Amino acid sequence: MDLGMTMRDDRGGVSPTRRPRLRAAASVLATLHLFTACYTWIPARPAPAPGAALAFELTDTGRVAHAAALGPGILKVMGALKAMEGDRYVVDVTAVTPIRGQELPVSGVAVTLGPGDVADVQVRKLSRKRTAIAIGTALAVVVTFFATKGFKTGSTPPAGPDGGGGPDQ
Repeated sequence: MDLGMTMRDDRGGVSPTRRPRLRAAASVLATLHLFTACYTWIPARPAPAPGAALAFELTDTGRVAHAAALGPGILKVMGALKAMEGDRYVVDVTAVTPIRGQELPVSGVAVTLGPGDVADVQVRKLSRKRTAIAIGTALAVVVTFFATKGFKTGSTPPAGPDGGGGPDQ
């Protein structure tokens, strides 16, 4: 059995049974790209406004001080700024990243982080360049789809010998 023939059709393209899966995977990837690519993290200078999405990299002191509220070994804390109390951040935590692990969602936790708890503070901002690239990519996909597939509906009416129907009844 030729393994090359199991994945490709006679014309050298992808087999018809694999096309829907490839299209679905491409759609999911494109959607994720559009939802995440428009934002970037930049240093928070000066102090951000309440409600801003922030990411805090914790120091060793901060990890120990907030282990009871956030859990042990937390490297990064993400959330919305509630308020500033002098040089301390009051944050509604939305996610944490352990030292050895993936980002984990959190709800109902608020912490106050001081300057000794935080090694770095970043704010999430809309990136015009990334947004333009994401929109350009989406438009290229749509244009390519219509250029290759057109507006085909996928079905054609049956052709009769004379184009007419059957006998009158």
